[in-house]
Amino acid sequence: MSTDAQWLDLSLEGVDRAAADRIRAFRLLVVEGARLRGLLDRALAPSGVTAQQGALLSWIQAQPAPPTYSAVAAGLGMTHQNVKQIAVALQRKGLLEIRVDEQDRRARRLFLTRRHHRFWRDRNPGDYAAVQAWMAAWSDDEVRQALQLLRRLHRHLDGGGD
Repeated sequence: MSTDAQWLDLSLEGVDRAAADRIRAFRLLVVEGARLRGLLDRALAPSGVTAQQGALLSWIQAQPAPPTYSAVAAGLGMTHQNVKQIAVALQRKGLLEIRVDEQDRRARRLFLTRRHHRFWRDRNPGDYAAVQAWMAAWSDDEVRQALQLLRRLHRHLDGGGD
């Protein structure tokens, strides 16, 4: 038995097949997610941006209005303090502005800068090519299937059910 198989099956003796398969799937999602994040971190390293910082910037860009720390934390499943630390680092890099909310002086809103938009416009073609290479093990149909399944899992974990 390979080391991977041993790890996937670890402590699953006596667990029914359906439950064991869910645990194996979970383990693979966690490990492959970490592996993909590591690949992206290495690809981004020369720019000084991390995968986590890129995810935060992308999430902010997808919002209809500049979000608060709390909104980003809720949207990305992070702590308020972690969002603040990442935002401050991104502000130092010139990719983000942190401004006091005009309606609630206690809140801070996160604004993307022109530098942010230029940065991703210049990076995206190469980054997208890297993602294509990383995902090359799947056919187009398998990618669509995986995307459908992962979206359903995402909705479920967000409390939206199927």
